[in-house]
Amino acid sequence: MAAWSPAAAAPLLRGIRGLPLHHRMFATQTEGELRVTQILKEKFPRATAIKVTDISGGCGAMYEIKIESEEFKEKRTVQQHQMVNQALKEEIKEMHGLRIFTSVPKR
Repeated sequence: MAAWSPAAAAPLLRGIRGLPLHHRMFATQTEGELRVTQILKEKFPRATAIKVTDISGGCGAMYEIKIESEEFKEKRTVQQHQMVNQALKEEIKEMHGLRIFTSVPKR
């Protein structure tokens, strides 16, 4: 029997197709993702794209948010992020981290 080695086990530890094991293999959103998405839709009614991803492995402790909205026009990035933080101020209290990516729709 061959000895175990980290190099030999690496493909098994990486999961399917080299994706990290914490990568979700389904298309449905978690309850937390749906809640955050709904809040952002209400706070940014002119948003043309909103994507919320739980990057904590599904426990809701950390999210990545990508939002494209006219409301961000002529605002600096820090101001755009402050707007998102303000919209989610209650939810943020329960989070460990948040990644925010904002943009203005291209014409």
